[in-house]
Amino acid sequence: MKILQLLLVFFGSVLLQAGPVLVLSFDGLGNDRFTPSSMPQLWAIAQEGLRGRGLPPFPSTTFNGHATIATGCWPGHHGIVANGFYDPKLGRVDHSARANYLEREPLWIAATRSGLKAAVAGWPCGDGPWRGEAPWRQLAFDSTYTDPIALDFADRALTEGADLVMTYLSGVDEEGHRYGPTSAQVAAKLRAIDTQMAPWLRRQQARHPDLQIWLLADHGMVTTTRRIHLPTLLEGLSAGVAAHGGSAYAYLARPSDLPAATARLRQAGLQVWTRSELPAKFGLSGTLRTGDLTILAPSGTWLSQALTPEQDSNERSGRSGAHAYRGEDAGMATWLVVLGTGRRGKVGDIPLMAVAPTLAAELGIRWQTPPDGTVLPRLHSQKRSKVKR
Repeated sequence: MKILQLLLVFFGSVLLQAGPVLVLSFDGLGNDRFTPSSMPQLWAIAQEGLRGRGLPPFPSTTFNGHATIATGCWPGHHGIVANGFYDPKLGRVDHSARANYLEREPLWIAATRSGLKAAVAGWPCGDGPWRGEAPWRQLAFDSTYTDPIALDFADRALTEGADLVMTYLSGVDEEGHRYGPTSAQVAAKLRAIDTQMAPWLRRQQARHPDLQIWLLADHGMVTTTRRIHLPTLLEGLSAGVAAHGGSAYAYLARPSDLPAATARLRQAGLQVWTRSELPAKFGLSGTLRTGDLTILAPSGTWLSQALTPEQDSNERSGRSGAHAYRGEDAGMATWLVVLGTGRRGKVGDIPLMAVAPTLAAELGIRWQTPPDGTVLPRLHSQKRSKVKR
């Protein structure tokens, strides 16, 4: 019995030595932007771990992507079906930063319930409590939020004993929209990220030798060459539009307008699905937040929803690059680097929906409802136990 007790103490101490997990999301940083020449320092660091391509859900948008990373669920289950949508009870929802818009439990809440210290900074759909529960540390996204503030938050959280830190960073989304993903402005921002992040990551690795680090993003981006103005196309019909770049939802007040709206959209060269026709692979079934019609444009085409000259001007100044296409479409895959697992090499395509289940398995986190995504053994650490610490 005494030997057994000693073994339990020994193995318990080993479990306590398992390090924390840090997830950093860089908005709009596509896999095709991450090269040895664009980000040489981070590329060199990436060779020490695992490198793959993150595949976002459809539509590949910021809020939809981050909600999928956080919950491990299809958009139809976590409820954030795009950057903007209509909810039957809430009405129009845009840039849904509040956690309560999520209809499935995010990883930081599951971690908190599992007895771990979770810290969240600026994460889309990460502001405030979720169904009355809040993580150990939380930094909301607002007008004062910057990358240095976010990194300082992450630094302090790790120093103070966080088990899980999830931090949103600006990436190259703004530059990609305004100037295009292959622009000099995007190249300059990538160099700035490389210069800032490489030494920061090295400091964290030195301070926390067992730290596991995930570098990823919500979506990539493609250059836009064509614009379709949906309000003009649907003029005279009872259609409200929520457009998000390469795709959109149309909500019809009169069901009788459905055939005419469908015909006009298809004549314009767009793919269109009614709610009942949506392909299962989109994972959009089970919610009324999608439109009566889901619309997908060819890659490089962006769908406008502007209703005023001011809205039109704002859209045009930010549409040299677009996303919101299917995750497997050209340019939509994100960068994905995982450090500190004891493994190295290429891991291929990784659905972003698999991130949360894999991290939950790493940290021994228990879910209220099992996520849709599956645990990926090839991303598991060779150094840590799956038992809750």
